Amino acid sequence: MQGNMDLRAVAALFLAFGLLMGIAGQASAAPDKTVQLRPTGVVPGQYIVVFHNDVAFPRGLASALARQHGFGLRHSYGFALKGFAARMPSHVAAALADDPDVAYVEPDLYAQALLHGNNFQTLPTGVDRIDADLNATASINEFDDRVDVDIAILDTGIDLSHPDLNVFRAVDCTKGPNCAKGGDGNDGNGHGSHVAGIAAALDNGIGVVGVAPGARLWAIKVLGDNGSGFFSDIIEGIDYVTANAGEIEVANMSLGGQGSLASLRTAIRNSVAAGVVYVVAAGNSASDVYGPDGVFDTGDDFIPAAYPEVAAISALGDSDGAAGGLGANTSYGPDDTLATFSNFSGSVVAGNPVTSSGAAIDLAAPGVDIVSTWRGGSYATISGTSMAAPHAAGAAALEAATNGRAIDAAGVADIRRVLIAAAEAQSAWGPTNTRDPDTKPEGVLSIASGPPNDAPIVSITGPADGYIFASGATISFAGTADDTEDGDLAAGLVWTSDIEGPIGTGGSFSKILNDGVHTISATV
Repeated sequence: MQGNMDLRAVAALFLAFGLLMGIAGQASAAPDKTVQLRPTGVVPGQYIVVFHNDVAFPRGLASALARQHGFGLRHSYGFALKGFAARMPSHVAAALADDPDVAYVEPDLYAQALLHGNNFQTLPTGVDRIDADLNATASINEFDDRVDVDIAILDTGIDLSHPDLNVFRAVDCTKGPNCAKGGDGNDGNGHGSHVAGIAAALDNGIGVVGVAPGARLWAIKVLGDNGSGFFSDIIEGIDYVTANAGEIEVANMSLGGQGSLASLRTAIRNSVAAGVVYVVAAGNSASDVYGPDGVFDTGDDFIPAAYPEVAAISALGDSDGAAGGLGANTSYGPDDTLATFSNFSGSVVAGNPVTSSGAAIDLAAPGVDIVSTWRGGSYATISGTSMAAPHAAGAAALEAATNGRAIDAAGVADIRRVLIAAAEAQSAWGPTNTRDPDTKPEGVLSIASGPPNDAPIVSITGPADGYIFASGATISFAGTADDTEDGDLAAGLVWTSDIEGPIGTGGSFSKILNDGVHTISATV
């Protein structure tokens, strides 16, 4: 029998985008001032209880413990996290911590929306600055041909009847268990609607246009109409996203708080493992995302921005929608410089799944004087890292729509890497001084034609081309697949014979083939 090694290597990579999350609060501030949002810190008498992973029926156990100890459940979690949130006396929380089914108990924290200002304008310079209008998938041309992708907005809700937004589903996670009781997800604040419009306002000839026009928006209300809320409600929203991860590609969280919550990170980590890209606001305190001490996983961290599983986005000040630093000064610094309020990063914790020049910050994106949709069918111009994040969430959604969604944490990391690789370096922004306060210069989001993605190089290393084997011999096959962006992909090789069809997978295997002249192909 003769084996004719005729190489036909086809390389096709797909990447998907995740969600960005942020906390919203109505507040205003003079230029160059950080908004101080209250209340902050620990929520008195409110706790998050996390079960061990081997608990089979977490919702039933939560209900049983509530009856046993005499408290009502705020939330019960079963997808991103096993556990619940509730108000209770401290001695009850201490007793629960000793329960053999409980892994740990921690106090809930306040969360806030990360925004500045409340003026009205008409043009979304941010969409222009990141070149979304040149992206083929976005197809911004004033024809309402919507991007086929789903983005969850965890925020104050979304204006459900806004003519410029495609709200697909809406739930309220602030009213009761499972985001299902006593609320419809409508936005009584404006922040969530503004974030939604940046990510996905319709390309319909009116108002503004978003980065991924017409994407299906999931309004997941986790903050009250005053822009404040609890992280336990946010975890409930993450749990809801995770339960629907088969439909949701990206989640935006333009919210945050300061402290340490293992339950929040666990929920996000599990949701990312389900293939959801989380994009989050870096924060508006002109501080390191790891807090003043610069150390990860301490009580002064800005969460969720500090977590390595999310794409944290800082804010660029841009006034003219173009690089070069030639525009007028913005409300928070010169054109094409890091916004004066924006958080930053001087270091990154080991184990971050991506490498960014901005350390723990993946990217910068426009976040100053951004016009977008608002509650009541209107439009508003505000500033904050809350506005920067949905630019990146929309970009992640475009990548998912173009090249396929993520199905696990590795796929989420791939999408983040793609956006980081395509970023415009700070050296190209224009100003000599970009006003980045650290030595880790993150690039600004840029998605004109999508990032570079070279095809893998596939080689069959054995057996040799034209080799002849005895009838019934066991043949050993071996091959390599090397990719610039993603390294060694040999494990994903699929082998076929033109006579027998699929014959094996991976970098090496052995098989007996039927007599004949076979053309063997290895594909990744």
